[in-house]
Amino acid sequence: PITVGLILILLGSAALAKLQPGPYAQWAPNLETLRQPAIVLLLSAFGLLLLLYPVRRVWRWAWTRYFLTSQRLLVRKGPFLRFKGIYPLIQIQEVRPVQKWRQKMTGSGDLQLHMLGGQVRTVSEVPALTRFNGETQQAWTRVWRTPVPPSQQTPALGHYAGEVDTRKKELRKLGRDH
Repeated sequence: PITVGLILILLGSAALAKLQPGPYAQWAPNLETLRQPAIVLLLSAFGLLLLLYPVRRVWRWAWTRYFLTSQRLLVRKGPFLRFKGIYPLIQIQEVRPVQKWRQKMTGSGDLQLHMLGGQVRTVSEVPALTRFNGETQQAWTRVWRTPVPPSQQTPALGHYAGEVDTRKKELRKLGRDH
């Protein structure tokens, strides 16, 4: 936003210089009556752009809510808070925070969720990234360390891993390295 603001100031100043009486009379000699409305229009558009461009990120942050439950991460966006993403913690293989240089200045960042199927989902522009990442890591660890009830475990004989190949490499590939 700072770079765009400076470029807008530079362009606005150049356009305002062209609308001064001397330069304006050279490039638009017969349109002297339109000079004042052009100045008002230029200043209005310039002011609106300078105000709205930086504020759009604040609106995006204000209209985004992140909900972390014991089972999933929910992202709701927009003025009416529609669900943008639902990420079950049991399907997440790794949680990785990523910050660009401008995000480091504000403490925000992106949260990359590496899913079990090999996909990478990104939850972008998370404010207070380090705190939210810590809480997400804790919830994710709790989900993965919760013991599976005996009724949901596969029996030792005749389960699908035994039918494929029970070598250590195959067991790891199937997610049964314990």
